[in-house]
Formats: sequence, C-alpha cells, structure tokens
Amino acid sequence: MDISTYLPIIIIVAIAAIGIPIWLKKRKGKTATIAVSKRKDKDEVWKAVKQYLKDSNDYGKEIADCYVAKRNGVDYINPNLPKIVKANKREEIKLRKLQFEQQRLLAKKNGKKLLPPKEKDLYVVCFTTKQSKTGIIEKPRAIECEVINTKINKKEYDRKIIINGLLDYDKEMEWIAPIKFAETTKNAKAIKQQQKNDEHQRKLLEKKKIKAKVKVEKAKQKAAAKNGA
Repeated sequence: MDISTYLPIIIIVAIAAIGIPIWLKKRKGKTATIAVSKRKDKDEVWKAVKQYLKDSNDYGKEIADCYVAKRNGVDYINPNLPKIVKANKREEIKLRKLQFEQQRLLAKKNGKKLLPPKEKDLYVVCFTTKQSKTGIIEKPRAIECEVINTKINKKEYDRKIIINGLLDYDKEMEWIAPIKFAETTKNAKAIKQQQKNDEHQRKLLEKKKIKAKVKVEKAKQKAAAKNGA
C-alpha cells in the first residue's frame, strides 16, 4: 500500500489535531487573563470594605455582596431629575464657573496662574455583610472611597484608596440602582452572545475534523483499491 497517495490528507488531519488544542489553550488563557483582571479589581474593593469594618471595630462579619459605582462629577446633571432641580443645578454650575473665572483673572493681574480645582476620583461601594457564626444577612451599607494616584516616575504610579466614611445607602442607590440594572442586563446579553459564538466555533471545528477524517478514509480506500488492482 502506497502511503504517499494520501500523505497530504494525513498532514491536514495532523495539523487539525495539533492546532485545535492550541487554539483552545490560547482561548482559555485569554479568558483566564480577563478573569484575573476582574478578580484583582474585586479584591481591591473587598480590601477597602474589610478595612472599613476593621476601622469600625465591626468584627465577625463576612462580605456577602459588593458593588462599586463611580461618583458623577460636580457638573453632572441627572436627566431624571425634575426640570426645576435641573435648572437650579445649571445655575449653580454657571455661577461657580463665573466665580472661578473672576478669581483666575485677579490672579493673572497679580502675576499668578490659577488652575481649576482637580476633581476627586470618588467611588461609592455598596456592600452587604453576614455574621460569620450565624450566617444572618445584615442590612446593606455604602461607603465612599477616594482613589489617589501619585506619580512616581514616567511609567509608575502609586495607587492609594482612602475611605471617606459611611453614606446613606438608600440615597446613594437612587442613582446607583439604574446603573447597576443596565450593567447587569448588558453583561447578561454579552455572556449569552459569547456562549453562542463559542458553540458556533466548536461546531465548525468539529465539522472540519470530521471532514478531514472522511478524506483520510477515502484516501485509504483509494490506495487499497489501487494496490489491489
């Protein structure tokens, strides 16, 4: 039996057999990288909550749930607010900018340069704890955290998280709840789409493997018939 007849087909199958596991391994590695990145962010938030509990002498608790949202800037106007409230907010912003411009011009006359105040990088961390011994879930709480990045050199920054204190959970959730709902819905759709894409790729790879095997079998049969003749 002349193996050279169906050697190209065998090579194709060998490439598929080697390539598919490598592709899957690379895909798995990519997923793991994303997971590690998310876990790192989560660990950072959990450490802040644990530090707050420690500073508050609130021991014997476990974190049951945790969610973080970036606080809006000082000039942000919630579109869901009543018209009169939004109008008042716009006037406050306009007045504050006018006052700063007057201060800037005055400083310029005195040979000084006045820069606008840098906004703080603030986050609201909502979390729920449970008692370690009894497992009883406690009322959710919210704390405000400030992230401070200090430049060390051209490439490195020192990152610190400062806990500013306890907040009114219900009040904060008025603006956080809609964001959390939208994010959860978006994530659910993204996960579902990714699962569909993965399944589609798996089926394509399976079909290619089957086709390659069929070609090998046909090549074997052809070679056997040729040798038999």
